[in-house]
Amino acid sequence: MRLIIALLLVPFPSFLKVWAYRILFGYKIGKQVKIGLSAILADKCTIGDRSRIGHFNLFYRNQDLRIGSDVIVGFANRIFGGKVVDIGDKCHIFRFNEINSILDPLVLGDFDPRLELGEGSVITVNHKIDFTDKVTFGPSVVFAGRNSNIWTHNRQKTAPVSIGRNCYVGSNVQFVAGSSIGEYCVLALGSVVTKKIAGEWQIVAGMPAKAVKPLDEDSKVLVTYPTRPDLEGLDNALPPAS
Repeated sequence: MRLIIALLLVPFPSFLKVWAYRILFGYKIGKQVKIGLSAILADKCTIGDRSRIGHFNLFYRNQDLRIGSDVIVGFANRIFGGKVVDIGDKCHIFRFNEINSILDPLVLGDFDPRLELGEGSVITVNHKIDFTDKVTFGPSVVFAGRNSNIWTHNRQKTAPVSIGRNCYVGSNVQFVAGSSIGEYCVLALGSVVTKKIAGEWQIVAGMPAKAVKPLDEDSKVLVTYPTRPDLEGLDNALPPAS
């Protein structure tokens, strides 16, 4: 019944849709929130002030959906399942992304189906992110280009994946279960990350990926330029020297 109501609400004007979600579903929705021709079906949902959800997005069977303030969710994104989906303040998810946790998975051992996007993170176009186990983006991560994949499961086995703050991830990259990269890193186009790669301020590249060299001064703009120039207050400044 909730699914039918959510689908029936899709063509409603934003202000009526927000009102209906508050009254009928008990969602906590902040001020000046805009929801286009999209459906939200979550057990619990919180949306911060001034966030915008565009057309043809579907949030489905999320147990606890948390969308921060000043978030933009663009066009035709699918975000399915998960115990927690936490989209931090000022994040931007562009279009045609498939972000899902396997519904009712057969998994050996413990797993944590949780997606956490840090403040100001960006996911661009046509990426696939599996968060059957935990996926973490630090603040100001740019998951750039197109056609990259994150996998947290391998048949019945799972392991989390993490990307450190202010990383820039190029097109057509792959993360396998249990892999990660550190902070302020550039992950080169076409790389395959198969393990935990420690370190900061470095270029990571290859199949399998490894730390190749420190970032030069010209490359540092990729990890320090604000991910949302339209908003002030993002912490993209260089950290203090150690």
